[in-house]
Amino acid sequence: MRPIRIFKAESFRFAALFALIFLSLTGALIGTVLWIVAGTERQTLIAANETDISTVRNGLRGEGLDEAIEVLQQRLGTPAAAVSVSERFVPEAYMVIEELSGKVLAGNLPFVRCGANDFTIVLPPLAGQRDSRTVLGQCADLTVTTRIFVGRDTAAMYATRARILHAFAWVAVGTCAFSILGGLFLGRRFMARVDAITQTCERVMAGKFNERIPKRGRDDEWDRLARAINEMLDRISTLLENLQQVSSDIAHDLRTPLTRLRNRLEAAREQPPGLEAYPAVIAHALGDTDQLLAMFSALLRISQIEAGTRVQTFTAVNLADVLQRLFELYLPVAEDCGHLLCRDLYPEVVVRGDAELLTQLFSNLIENAIRHTPPGAQIRIELQRVNGEALAAVIDNGPGVAPEDRDKVTRRFYRGSASRTAEGHGLGLALAAAIAQLHGARLELRDAAPGLQVITAFPLQS
Repeated sequence: MRPIRIFKAESFRFAALFALIFLSLTGALIGTVLWIVAGTERQTLIAANETDISTVRNGLRGEGLDEAIEVLQQRLGTPAAAVSVSERFVPEAYMVIEELSGKVLAGNLPFVRCGANDFTIVLPPLAGQRDSRTVLGQCADLTVTTRIFVGRDTAAMYATRARILHAFAWVAVGTCAFSILGGLFLGRRFMARVDAITQTCERVMAGKFNERIPKRGRDDEWDRLARAINEMLDRISTLLENLQQVSSDIAHDLRTPLTRLRNRLEAAREQPPGLEAYPAVIAHALGDTDQLLAMFSALLRISQIEAGTRVQTFTAVNLADVLQRLFELYLPVAEDCGHLLCRDLYPEVVVRGDAELLTQLFSNLIENAIRHTPPGAQIRIELQRVNGEALAAVIDNGPGVAPEDRDKVTRRFYRGSASRTAEGHGLGLALAAAIAQLHGARLELRDAAPGLQVITAFPLQS
């Protein structure tokens, strides 16, 4: 896998983005910490300076200037000048008592020209050192002619800042390294999965329609994507198989009426009939043409239903009302054919669907039962509510359908051996199955012992 592809992967970009965000937040955190630490240490130094000034002033108030000088010398000569204030380490003190004229009375500093309340002075480096010393201090008046300066070295404060910056620098470097490595790892895995999907799609486009994207069994987003694409490929494969089957069936089933129509027209041309026979010839030709048009109309309707455009117009439909209207419509037709048509309808069974298409579905089922059963047969229309489903059935006690044909009769143009001599073009059950599928229903053919029962199971409308 080429590295440049990994750098272009979305996962690597996300890792880089998160690294940039983390570094920005780290910079803000460093600034905040340094500000807090610097402020705290500065206040510690100032507090230590004020403590020393207060101690010297106490000596001054007790026994005068000589006592104040002695207290200062004691402070400089004992570890107290370098001990902690509020349990925080305080660097060694720099102190001086001086006259305003410029004379130094005591201390470890030369004359200091005082400035603001808190200010810094720069001292020359000590022997053996290269860097100068920066002292944070403050002045206070002792008498009318004398004052005191007390300061603390700021080297420790700056050393603390350097250690904090050093630590955060290592954290930032580690974060960047981890982000880059993590981005490369995630990018490699991401590209591997993308390549697997791409290669599978390319093989499918090359004609290997049985290829499917492998799943890892983790039920993560990749498995969900693979499952969705595989289901789409299954659907496409099924549609292609149906298209091939329909093309073959159309070529086979159209040959008979077209051949019959051509033979009749050829015969009329070779042996022109008399004027009295022309109406019969034209009637036969129109009949063959009507059969072809009806076949194409049924195919077009099935295609429109399978496209699913009618789903947007679905409303609540009471199946009991639909089946009751069909019972009243087909009762005279059944009686004319010598059949007994009866019903057993559960009231108020509501489903979501298209009333016109549902009427077409059950009309096809009832017409098939009337057409393919002998006179004297009983046809029963039933509607029940079972386990949260609406079960609508058309049951007859005729010859039924052979078990090996029950899964095939819903195909376009398929006609069992017992129905090949009957009228029709083998699209009635295919249309019914398409309407059932559009409504999310199951169309099942079962043995009625004797006869056939066609059951359509709908999900109930809540």
